[in-house]
Amino acid sequence: MRALLAPRFWGVHLLAVASVTAAVLLGSWQYDAWQARRAAEAADLTQREPIPLADAMGPDDPFPGDRVGQPVTVGGTWVPEATVFVSGRTHAGRQGYWVVTPLATSAPDGPAIPIVRGWVDSPASAPPPPTGSGELVGWLQPPEGSGASDSDPGDDVLPELRIADLVQRVDQDLYGAYAVLTRPTEGLERADLDQLPEVGRFTALRNLLYAVEWWFFGAFALFVWIRWLRDEAGTEEGEDAPRAPVGSGA
Repeated sequence: MRALLAPRFWGVHLLAVASVTAAVLLGSWQYDAWQARRAAEAADLTQREPIPLADAMGPDDPFPGDRVGQPVTVGGTWVPEATVFVSGRTHAGRQGYWVVTPLATSAPDGPAIPIVRGWVDSPASAPPPPTGSGELVGWLQPPEGSGASDSDPGDDVLPELRIADLVQRVDQDLYGAYAVLTRPTEGLERADLDQLPEVGRFTALRNLLYAVEWWFFGAFALFVWIRWLRDEAGTEEGEDAPRAPVGSGA
C-alpha cells in the first residue's frame, strides 16, 4: 500500500478526493435549498403587510413559491368582458362559484392579473362586473391546474382557475398568478381562505433530486477510487512476490 502513495499516483488521489468532496458539498447545498424553500412556502403569509404586486413578481415571471398567500396591492383597469365563474367553491357549507375578473395593471392594454372578487351561489345572481379603474388588496396565489376537464368550453364557467383558460378571453398578457380579494367587491361574499390552494407536497422537489444525484455521484466516485486502490495494491503485491528460479520446478 505504501507504493500507492508514490508521487506518480498523487494526481489520481487528488482527483478522487476533489470529486467526492465537491459532490458532498453540492448535494448538501441543494438539500439546504430544498429545506429553505419548503420552510418559506409553508409559512402563513396571509397576515403580513401588503406589498406592491411588482415587488412580489413581474408579469413574465414564474410564480414565486415563497409568496403563496402574500397580500399584494394592485391597481389598474378592470377588464369586465373577461369575467368568469369558477365552480365547485364552498362558502358557509354551500356550493357556489368564485367570481373572477382580470385587472389590467399600469395601462388598459397592460398585463392583467385575474382577481377573485368574491363568492356567489350562482352566476345568475352575481352583480355586474366593475368597470373603470380599481385599487385593491388581495392574497397572491399560484394558478390552479389539477387537470379537471371543462364540460362546456364555450360558457363562462370554469372548473378551476387556469391561466391558459383565461388567455383566450383577454387581449392583454396575463400574470402567472391570481389574487383573492381580502374584501369582496359589492354584492359578493368573500372567498373563503380554506379554499385557497395549499402548498404543494412536491415544492422544490427538483432541489432534493439534485442533492440525491450529487450524493450518488460522490458515492460512485468513492467506490471507483477504492476499487482502483485494491486493484493497484494487488498488482503491486504480485510484482513484489518472490519468483521461483527458472528451471527449479519439480
